[in-house]
Amino acid sequence: MDADGVQRNVTFHKADPVEYAAVDAAYRKKYGRRTSIVEHVLTERARESTLRLERR
Repeated sequence: MDADGVQRNVTFHKADPVEYAAVDAAYRKKYGRRTSIVEHVLTERARESTLRLERR
């Protein structure tokens, strides 16, 4: 994966559903002032596409 000129070898994993609440809280904290966007991103369908990147 290459982001802003930094390259790393990563593995993609489905996120553990146990982590969804923490991810939701962090997203609300960062983007909460944009309520309509936040509510669309924190749906069950969106959660199913959440991935965890782990460095190899």
